[in-house]
Amino acid sequence: MNLSTLGFRNSFRRPTRTLLSVAGIALCVMLILTMAAVSQRYSSVVSETYSIYSSNLVVVSKTSFIVEGLPLGGVLPQSTMTLVSGVSGVTSVTPMLIVVDVKQGGVIPTNITIGIPLQNFTMFQKTVPLTLRGSYPTSNNQIVVGAYLAKIAKLTTGSVIKEGNTSLTISGIISTSNLILGSAIIMPLSTAQSTQGYGGLISAILVGSSPGDSVSVTQSVDSAIPGVMAIDPRQSNELSNPLISSIGSLNEGVDVFALLLAFLFVAIITSVNILEQRDEYHTMQAIGSSSSSILRVTLSETSLICLIGVAIGFVLSSLAVAIFFQLFASIPFEISIFHLLGFIPISTIAYSLVGVVALGLAIAAATTNSVLKGR
Repeated sequence: MNLSTLGFRNSFRRPTRTLLSVAGIALCVMLILTMAAVSQRYSSVVSETYSIYSSNLVVVSKTSFIVEGLPLGGVLPQSTMTLVSGVSGVTSVTPMLIVVDVKQGGVIPTNITIGIPLQNFTMFQKTVPLTLRGSYPTSNNQIVVGAYLAKIAKLTTGSVIKEGNTSLTISGIISTSNLILGSAIIMPLSTAQSTQGYGGLISAILVGSSPGDSVSVTQSVDSAIPGVMAIDPRQSNELSNPLISSIGSLNEGVDVFALLLAFLFVAIITSVNILEQRDEYHTMQAIGSSSSSILRVTLSETSLICLIGVAIGFVLSSLAVAIFFQLFASIPFEISIFHLLGFIPISTIAYSLVGVVALGLAIAAATTNSVLKGR
């Protein structure tokens, strides 16, 4: 019998212990990959949030809370646009209304309503990779929706939805990795103001300025117009950097802890199995088997356990990530389940696979060598 095959068969001589070991490794790998997916997705969501702005400056109310790039809680009279456009260095102004709906008692948006002038609907594609199915609105009773929201609500182009007493027709669906746009209803500004109860009010003004003038324009807007503040969306990202850094550190700690647990499971099962079979290995030595041949048996057994555990862990992680994003980020289950590689860097998956298998083989080799030398 081939010695590698013998090692594989040995794995199933003690099925309960082998199954428990595989389960332990799988859970550890699942923990590593799930944490990596969540932290990676959060970091990308925060970065992508700011990319919805097609200008280098955004003017908002001083009473607004900037939460991941979205101005919440404060509004401006639409007439403020006239004051902003009169500031030296300002080349363009675009009003925007953002209304965020959240789950009852929660903080996760169920959808985001964005109102912009009809002529500005193409501005998002300047900064965000997206695909449009259908067309942009040409009248005030037409809207576009994000693909995530469309999937959840079973909406298609041509569908009609009700906002209050207003019927709105979906003229297009935006497919993008940007979670804000993917969960958004984007409608003409006047329609958003009337249906959402914000008549004459806006959340932000996108300000275009000449190259190199953003600092002076920011200072001029802040000093000349009371009750507003001008921010650079790229610099606003610094508000979330401490949280992103903390999540990254937590993820690294969980990775190390999970890898150590996986190593512990592999070490225990490998050491116990090899020690229990020491008499068999001594007999194999007595009939002429070399130490390298016996080592192949133990390495085959260990590699099988590790590889099965890692494979099952990858599947469990895909399920966990899909369920997590479905519950807490409103990303449809079927979108996440087949796109784990889109949420986790290949390097992290390779690190988990190589780390678990390498540690398992190392402990198997060390234990086997100790047994063979100690007969």
